Amino acid sequence: MWAAGSGESIAVSMDAGQHWQRRHHDPKGALLLVLNIVDDRFGYAAGTGGKVLFTQDGGETWRAQKLTDEAILQAAFGDAQHGVIRTLSALLSTTDGGKSWQPIVPVNDPDWVKKYPSTVGIAALDKGQMAARVSEGPFSDGEFLWTGDGGLTWNANYIPSSSIQNVMAASGSYWSFGGEVLGKDKPDGGYSAPMAFYSKDGIVWEHTPLNWEACHWGGCGGCTPQGCFAGKSSFFQFLGGTDWMAKFPAHEGLSSQWAKSGDALCLLSRAAVECTTLQQVKTLNTEEDSPAWESHAVPAIGWVQKSNPQCIRCQLDPIYISKTGNSGPAEIQISFVLEDSGQVNDVAIVGSLPDDVVAKVRDQVRTWFFESFLKDGLPTATMLGIRGRIMVLNPDKPQSTSGAPSQGSTPAHQ
Repeated sequence: MWAAGSGESIAVSMDAGQHWQRRHHDPKGALLLVLNIVDDRFGYAAGTGGKVLFTQDGGETWRAQKLTDEAILQAAFGDAQHGVIRTLSALLSTTDGGKSWQPIVPVNDPDWVKKYPSTVGIAALDKGQMAARVSEGPFSDGEFLWTGDGGLTWNANYIPSSSIQNVMAASGSYWSFGGEVLGKDKPDGGYSAPMAFYSKDGIVWEHTPLNWEACHWGGCGGCTPQGCFAGKSSFFQFLGGTDWMAKFPAHEGLSSQWAKSGDALCLLSRAAVECTTLQQVKTLNTEEDSPAWESHAVPAIGWVQKSNPQCIRCQLDPIYISKTGNSGPAEIQISFVLEDSGQVNDVAIVGSLPDDVVAKVRDQVRTWFFESFLKDGLPTATMLGIRGRIMVLNPDKPQSTSGAPSQGSTPAHQ
């Protein structure tokens, strides 16, 4: 198992997450947002500061290369010369190891950015075949951009579907997961069903003959080339194999930051690695196991925050469900320490909010990260604060006709 994070740290575990050995570290380096070990020799990592790190010896040593001035939110390389990156402002490809970058312009859809400004995911099968999934926004309609000649030319391929969550490379194919609309021609209209499909080349896509009953209740997410989560505790391998249960203590927030080795599964949560032993099961029942997924939405192309520090990920949900508070809009003020690594700590929340909403907001803010705040050219910790309005919804306490803001418990502090 491999892990990466702040201080340009890259570590490996040879014993299913019990012990970790650091293979690369730079205290003044980037916060790494991407890590991919492609094979037993080649791998790459990328993040803030516009750096990409390459290994050609199976992760024993890493070479850092400055490729851009912006943070790299997503990256996919077929080899050290051919790759695609998503920065805060553009989707770019290179054929010369980052010496030059070109915006991706499909020959059959040169104006795709106007329709699909967000990037859902990018993947590389090899040095010649790379693809990106772009959309109107998170979990919405979009298309695939693909190349078969290492990025010299690109094409667009629209596939009618909904809520495609990602694109990734596994076993020589592109894979995507999400939902598609079925029964649109029936009198009662269509409905969305979980689905997975794959392509050998980005052109022709085929549905998989998988049983997705486990994803019916809460949906599946956190998909990586190793498999997907179904609910908060179930795990299945989409390329075939055994279904498992992964018992994490009171785990509400899940993400794609996990890895499996043998019968062990480790999950990155709030800057810590939690590991558990997988238990084989015959049937996955997720009816009462609906998860809450961390948001990894990428900003739309062209959106760049000019102030320093630069936000990398700092979304809040548009609506928060509460079991105790009243329904309606609520003012909120959030302050926190921005560490020199760009991570968030010491979160304080003030506002007329119910305790269960305060807990949810605090958990989300702890997952935020930024470009490091620079003082005299060096990363430095600082204090930040924001204020705004969120919507609280309690199904048992509908909003009053007066539209008064939600009233909850005493403001929470941490």
